[in-house]
Amino acid sequence: MKKKIKSVILNENWNRLAYHYLSQAVVLLDIDESYYLVKSAFEAYKKNKEHDTFTLQFVALTAVNYLNCCYHQRLSKEYALLAIDFLKILPIDPVIGFYRIIGTYYEAIFNHEDKTRNMIIEILKKSDYYTLIQDTVEQN
Repeated sequence: MKKKIKSVILNENWNRLAYHYLSQAVVLLDIDESYYLVKSAFEAYKKNKEHDTFTLQFVALTAVNYLNCCYHQRLSKEYALLAIDFLKILPIDPVIGFYRIIGTYYEAIFNHEDKTRNMIIEILKKSDYYTLIQDTVEQN
């Protein structure tokens, strides 16, 4: 299954559909494969100056799902910086605002910034989106 996923993604030449597939498949691949594909996708995105709303959403979702993998696999901050830094260069656009906030949340986790992390948790609780990050909140 992993081979099929990678072949579909790699043969798409990083168009909207390829970004969509990667955003979903990143959690199924081992982290080194994910890192390579995510890095390739981000580089392709940066080179192409024209992007539609859906492509922007899929590439941002790829970054967030990749960050979730980095967290759950307890990887070093260096792995996570790939997606954190990428999310920061995306345009300010309401369609990816939530992804940017989640990126900030993961950045706070990797930087051990508890104040920022807790602030975002509270905002997500108040807006009924807490369940989307609940698996990353350590229970005391």
